[in-house]
Amino acid sequence: MSIISRMERRSPWGRFVIGLIFFFLTLGGVTILYPFALMLSGSVRSEMDETQLNLVPRYLFDDDECYRKFLEYKYNQDIESANRAHMARYFRFGAVPPVKDHNPAWTALWTDFVAEAKVPSFWYRLGGIRGVRTVPANARRYRERVADYFNDDLQRFRRETGVVADTWLGLTYPPPQWWSRQYVRPSGPLRQIYEELLAAAPLAEIDWVTLDGRFLATMVYPRYGRATTDAYNAAHPDTPLASFDDFVLPPRVPPPDQRSFRAAWIEFVQEEINPAFVVVDPEQYAVYRQFLQSEYGEIGELNLVWGTVFESFADVELPNGRRWLSGSERTDYESFLVTVPPEQLQLTGPQWAWQDWLADRFGSIDALNAHTGGTAQSWAGVRLPLAQVEYQYVMANSGRLRRQFAARNYVNVVDTLFTHGRTFTNTVVYCLLVVSLNLLINPMAAYALSRFKLKGTYKILLILMATSAFPPMVTLIPQFVILQNLNLMNTYIALLLPMLANGYLIFLLKGFFDSLPQDLYDAAMIDGASEIRVFFQITMALSKPILAVVALQAFNGAYTAFLYPLLVAPDPDMWLMSVWLYQFQEESGMSGVFASVLVASIPTIVIFLFAQNIILRGIAVPVEK
Repeated sequence: MSIISRMERRSPWGRFVIGLIFFFLTLGGVTILYPFALMLSGSVRSEMDETQLNLVPRYLFDDDECYRKFLEYKYNQDIESANRAHMARYFRFGAVPPVKDHNPAWTALWTDFVAEAKVPSFWYRLGGIRGVRTVPANARRYRERVADYFNDDLQRFRRETGVVADTWLGLTYPPPQWWSRQYVRPSGPLRQIYEELLAAAPLAEIDWVTLDGRFLATMVYPRYGRATTDAYNAAHPDTPLASFDDFVLPPRVPPPDQRSFRAAWIEFVQEEINPAFVVVDPEQYAVYRQFLQSEYGEIGELNLVWGTVFESFADVELPNGRRWLSGSERTDYESFLVTVPPEQLQLTGPQWAWQDWLADRFGSIDALNAHTGGTAQSWAGVRLPLAQVEYQYVMANSGRLRRQFAARNYVNVVDTLFTHGRTFTNTVVYCLLVVSLNLLINPMAAYALSRFKLKGTYKILLILMATSAFPPMVTLIPQFVILQNLNLMNTYIALLLPMLANGYLIFLLKGFFDSLPQDLYDAAMIDGASEIRVFFQITMALSKPILAVVALQAFNGAYTAFLYPLLVAPDPDMWLMSVWLYQFQEESGMSGVFASVLVASIPTIVIFLFAQNIILRGIAVPVEK
């Protein structure tokens, strides 16, 4: 009987009540869908925008936001790396302003410069190779190539590289710190794979060494702050700056009248920067050879230490800034630089090679300004056009980049589940075994209690129901001790034993079996059917609704089990989905957590959608009978 009769529905009051009911139902639906929409939206974000609450991430329709997203990806989620490259002072990627007065001419010139200048490999590095709590595309490609190189054999990888890694998931290639005085260039297959990725990367994804930004980061900001130039100008009255954006690092030592700046430049060259970026004038060649001869005495001793085959000290050449230095050669060169007069030293790097290339191509700064529409007053004021190159690349590839940024969390989740590790396989096998055994053991126990009217049946049912009164945590320690004594840790048997039977499900099944007609059993027995045949062909065949409920509850218990599998199977090769989710959340950011939860919820949603009609029958049939 309906609450509102057919006649009342036609009245204004009845229509108002019905409309009010639909309004509240719709409102309730929205309150359920809105948190889900927020989680779905959060799963396609990164650390730059994961705290925003808008349902549609801005980078999906805003070009400037997509550009900031690319900067976060390229500079490995490290805003200081972006600041050094762009000579900027931003505290987060979301605060980076859009590129103004974009000029494609700069991008074309930069492309020609990289192709013609043949810059050394230690002047740049690959972007997007490492993330803080997000796995960027290049890092994932690197991990996949390393796994393929070693045939997915983690033991071989550890043995041949000396790298300690429990799984492929945590494997990354540390971005080369070329400018660091302590950096040592690695060797072996890992470096080879990295260089292959570097060679195939788009020009816009290359992170260039900028010594201007490095000088500000190491010599200026720690001493004078970065908010204003007041403290810096007070210490450097001869070279005041209106803004740190105007700072220019000269390749030669400042004159003696700029005492503070000169002292900082010398300290930077002799103590901070890698000696591969410092060259000396040709007048020092003979002095360098004499220095080495005084250190080693004979050329054979030098060859032994350096690993070279020079015939005499006259064959030793000074580093020219185009070759990476390593080992004892770099150590000796560092010691020699301290003895060289500062006026004989010169910095080398991308910014000065870029300026020299432009000077050779255009001849004068006015010709360059006419070509690009710029307003530079001197070659020293022409910076690397990195922002122009990056912005044009983003505009030309905005669709692909948006898809990449939106899918990367899901790609990482799927990659970790299906490609590396055994989590997915363990979960499938475990859930299938739990459901199968529950559909066999629980119905057999309930059938015995229902069919044979055992003495003390209700006492048995009381004991079975009493097991539900104790929280599962109470039995964890005894179960753990028993399994450990039986040497069953990290095995499927340890995972399966507590899930084989359930007192509540036996009680539920017995009630359903009691409602089945006794005449069916009598007719089967008259026809000569065995008890096993009666059980499978009559009882189980007529109990599909309630068996669906049992199967769903068994699957849900197995799929969501966390604490017990974590205790008895802590080995990563035995992780189940819930344990993996916990470990993944410890290593991933909020957006990665959202993506992992959504992916992990797909099986339960699919099973419920397919089984909902049978579940409803399982609820209704016992009541009707």
